[in-house]
Amino acid sequence: MEEDKLKIGIEKSKLPNLTFLTLLAFVFTVALTFVTVEIPRILSILLAGCIPDVNPGLDPEFVKEFMKVARPIGYACLVAVIVLIAAGFITKRKNLSSLGAIFFFLPTFGYFAGSMFFLAGLGILRITWTPFWEFNLVNLGDIAYLPYMIPTYLFHLVGLDIRMPLALAVMGLGFFIFLLGTIAWFYGKIEKRETVTFWIYKYSRHPQYLGYIIWSYGVMLQASLAGFSWGGSNPGASLPWLISSLVVVCIALAEEINMSKRDRNTYLKYKESAPFMFPIPKFVTSLVTAPIRILFRKNQPENRKEIIATFAVYCLIFALLSLPFVLLNWPLGHEWWKWPVWPTSPGPIFWSVISLL
Repeated sequence: MEEDKLKIGIEKSKLPNLTFLTLLAFVFTVALTFVTVEIPRILSILLAGCIPDVNPGLDPEFVKEFMKVARPIGYACLVAVIVLIAAGFITKRKNLSSLGAIFFFLPTFGYFAGSMFFLAGLGILRITWTPFWEFNLVNLGDIAYLPYMIPTYLFHLVGLDIRMPLALAVMGLGFFIFLLGTIAWFYGKIEKRETVTFWIYKYSRHPQYLGYIIWSYGVMLQASLAGFSWGGSNPGASLPWLISSLVVVCIALAEEINMSKRDRNTYLKYKESAPFMFPIPKFVTSLVTAPIRILFRKNQPENRKEIIATFAVYCLIFALLSLPFVLLNWPLGHEWWKWPVWPTSPGPIFWSVISLL
């Protein structure tokens, strides 16, 4: 009886901490939402005065001169981001690699600057992607659009346009998962647990990374729906999203190596009970990890060299899977904001269903 009272007392003492951490995580998530939605608009307005819009069709000479200056800066920025990511893995400082992944994805927000010239206003962020634009590599990640294409096209058949609602829903889902992961992680650290295994961590060993990947996918979709980019076209940001996401996955793999050394018995048991990112059928897991098993004869890389090799192999696989999009220049010249071409009235399947009713 006394033990039960003691347990109840301990649980009550934890309640204020949990409430505070929940509030803190909520404020943090709202702040991220604000940054995602509002800051790009404000920055675009402010930067438009410093970096004015230029219509390439009206002043091509200015564009050429501008690119002479911008090109080396873009290449230097890309190299700096790559060095930052590599330094994080070499020095085992995951924060450096995480920062590099964020910096690499950051130019996606340049799509929200509605300008004809791709480096005007907030679009200057995209200077980092100059090599991808100039060598037409930005579409080598278009396989990433497949999860977006299936529901979008199915709803299109019944005359519904879910492009932007879907992008916003994905962003919201990412924030929600990140919020749950943050609350659980903070609470676990207050309890001084080396390995957090409760709440959302039962269903994902890396819920915060998963939340970031899903959120950034929604941002990528939203950016792909912008009408203007390079000279008035928008090829999207699929390859930068894929690379950024793979970097995050590799950071998670590196964390697992460290956790297996620091809290070996507990973490190994935890790995057997919880999925890596999210629950998926075993045959899908087996298919996804097949390249790792072929390369290393194991289900997961176990050192930094193997992680780097894993990153390179999956980059190559996704690039090859994206080749049909690139070679066929599909869909609609890679302008995802136009796909699919929306009719002015509901689609034929919609009317067929209505007639049956």
